[in-house]
Amino acid sequence: MNRAIRRAFDQAAAALIAEFERTGPYPGQEVTPPVLAEVIRQCLETRRQMDAEELELPLEEVDELGSSALECLADMGLWAWQLKLDDHRAAIEDLALDMALWIAKQGGEITILEPAVNALAREADHTRDAAALKALFERACSLIAQVAPAITESSDLADLQPWLMLHFNCAIIATRTQQPDLMNAAYDLLETHIPEHCRAFYAEGVRESSKPAYGPQVGDLMRERLAKWTA
Repeated sequence: MNRAIRRAFDQAAAALIAEFERTGPYPGQEVTPPVLAEVIRQCLETRRQMDAEELELPLEEVDELGSSALECLADMGLWAWQLKLDDHRAAIEDLALDMALWIAKQGGEITILEPAVNALAREADHTRDAAALKALFERACSLIAQVAPAITESSDLADLQPWLMLHFNCAIIATRTQQPDLMNAAYDLLETHIPEHCRAFYAEGVRESSKPAYGPQVGDLMRERLAKWTA
């Protein structure tokens, strides 16, 4: 685990707990920041031991560990919003992305996607470095590959919005690299998983690609893709 991400989470958790205790009590609330922080730390410790000892847990146990961590992180993010500590929400979402990528690597199920997608989008917004963008693209693809089987079986609209945003972010990140191989890979994912949104995405992409930041190959590829969906 990235130590900076862990330190940032610990600082965020401490701030949430302090603000919760200052502004409370909150009658009837059982899932509180202190409880959530403790469960998350237990999950992280189990993960650390697995990584250090190169243990392979059964997928059921990976799913249980991952679901517990992601659910608690999502709840912590809601508390950050409720307590008006949005600056600390970013650290919580960064850990959710790190955890989701770990779950994907283990072959487990990513049960909650939105915090990880938020973190991915935020990282992309703050970088212009080509290597960093490529790394973010690869992370997005890892999440898509792992989440896709579950989404195809889901009819829950709450699952679909972060799924859409993940694909849009993946495609936007690929476009910003201006590397045709990455762009084509991202656009293929769009067309495979969310074809009903392709026409609008490419139309907007054609408009955006006219900006000076983009080379002519970006506009050409966007127009080629758009023609496919407007024929």
